Amino acid sequence: MTFRLLLLLSILLPSHLISQIDSVALQTPEGITAKMLEFISFEKGETKDWDEYRNLFLPTAQKISLRPSEGQPLSRQVRSRNIEEFVRYAGPQYPKDGFEEIVIGVDVQEFNGIATVFQSFYCKNLNGTYEARGINSYQLVYLNNRWWIASTMFINEDDQNPLPDKYLFEEYKVNK
Repeated sequence: MTFRLLLLLSILLPSHLISQIDSVALQTPEGITAKMLEFISFEKGETKDWDEYRNLFLPTAQKISLRPSEGQPLSRQVRSRNIEEFVRYAGPQYPKDGFEEIVIGVDVQEFNGIATVFQSFYCKNLNGTYEARGINSYQLVYLNNRWWIASTMFINEDDQNPLPDKYLFEEYKVNK
């Protein structure tokens, strides 16, 4: 009887609903953005369920990274990936070196089912060869009783553009 019930449930419940177990994190802009950082933080050799990661995003979501162009102030290189491209690229990299990213500030602007979140971060790989701070910018939408990430964009701080104190929690501010 139990086997038949489990078989019936596995057929009737779409796999994307099964991966929505942590529904509390999806109820606030701060929760879903913190969940994204939690997910991309890996111990060396750790494996994770990338379907859980995909479940944070709308199917059409984009991940955009900006990097300064050498010797050209305010000139940027832009790389845009859809979620599947990101998983193919980052999936093997994060557990290889290990990676940690933490929130050091957050600013949420929300109106009528849309939100923009500036999430300041500190990140490093666990080999000690990479360390950075920057801002993740999330565009979110509230649909079907939860928040979804529509797109993300990030850029690291640099010597000419340090993170403004207004985007940092008190303990991370330079000019307290």
